[in-house]
Amino acid sequence: MAINHPEVQIANAIPPLRAKETRKGTTFQAAIRDTSNVRREAFLKLLRLEDIAREVLCAVLARMLGLPIRQAYYVYVEPSYVPGHRAGNRHNLAFGLEREFYPTFRIANDQINEVVNRWPEALVCGVFDEWIFNTDRLPKNLLYSDIRTYWMIDHDEALPNSAQPEEVCYSQVLHVLADGRTELELHRIRRDALSVVERLNNIDWNDVRTYVLLPDVATYGINIHVEKYIRFLSSRIKYMPDILTQSLGIRQLNMKLENYISSTELKEEKP
Repeated sequence: MAINHPEVQIANAIPPLRAKETRKGTTFQAAIRDTSNVRREAFLKLLRLEDIAREVLCAVLARMLGLPIRQAYYVYVEPSYVPGHRAGNRHNLAFGLEREFYPTFRIANDQINEVVNRWPEALVCGVFDEWIFNTDRLPKNLLYSDIRTYWMIDHDEALPNSAQPEEVCYSQVLHVLADGRTELELHRIRRDALSVVERLNNIDWNDVRTYVLLPDVATYGINIHVEKYIRFLSSRIKYMPDILTQSLGIRQLNMKLENYISSTELKEEKP
């Protein structure tokens, strides 16, 4: 399979599994073996099928948009490997995310603006988070390595059942990008963000289903949850222009951007 292919892969956990307590529960670090018999290191979470569906769908969509997220896995975990911990579902299926090879660092609170504003994919991530209704990106769920590579992790709070398609979630990344900007700058950010929305609109949902609903797991009932999330996301796209206006804090709604194009931009646009 090609590197960075969006399809979720299947693997089996290899003992021992090392438990790590987090603010959201227990994450396990373990070796896994995929269907090609390749051994990899991964982080595993014992989740309900509904929550696994949320994680794998967000991982697939992020990869389809070219965003940096490691390979996602459906991982079978023998209950005896995790004594004292209950499986999230009767199929002993866990969500796995391949571990980064290089040391990664969480963003300190006083570094958020600097780190986000120097990240080339920040706007795409901000629009993506707004689309999937993810209010939990910063500072814990965006990592970077000493080689200045960024990685997105954890989408367990995305796609909440209570969210409405037209509702604004106020993406944390968009908030950082909008901080201190003039109205003109905000409109330019929105214009660029709308080009990301167009990419969302061009997503082939049949491809998404193929990447997420693998034959090995499709009979478990995970498809029910995936289809629910797809309905939410596909219906949310048409509201994204208005959602972005609110999320970016734009106040002058009728500003015509073409009236404020600089002389530099005019030169760039001339053939």
